[in-house]
Amino acid sequence: QSAPAQTASKPAASTSSSAKPSSVTPTTNTAGNTYPVGQCTWGVKSLASWVGNYWGNANQWIASAQAAGHSVGTTPQAGAVAVWPYDGGGYGHVAYVTAVQSSTNIQVMEANYAGNSSIGNYRGWFNPTSSTWGGGTVYYIYQ
Repeated sequence: QSAPAQTASKPAASTSSSAKPSSVTPTTNTAGNTYPVGQCTWGVKSLASWVGNYWGNANQWIASAQAAGHSVGTTPQAGAVAVWPYDGGGYGHVAYVTAVQSSTNIQVMEANYAGNSSIGNYRGWFNPTSSTWGGGTVYYIYQ
């Protein structure tokens, strides 16, 4: 038997692997989000107000979050920020975790994935440790 999926309270996540991706398309920075519109960092800050401004590129978020007092680990949790420090052409990549079935099966909302500058769930359930994501290195920042 598998454990029930864990889901975040925002945004709503689907528990079906056949669900169509949803997206949000803000076009400008809002008060409290200083990241460039359309970048993955902007997408996560738009979804998680507790994330700090000026944390740098995605590959700098682990150190910045720790300096701000947030815990970091390797266990996915709904509501955490996933960080792939070696992806994104050297800049890293971040996403907001919306649902977890296991450490190798999660859903996220993200921006700047596969050319999409809006925020969306573009992959459904996927393995965050897959070698396509920076050699399988993924960390999580917890609120």
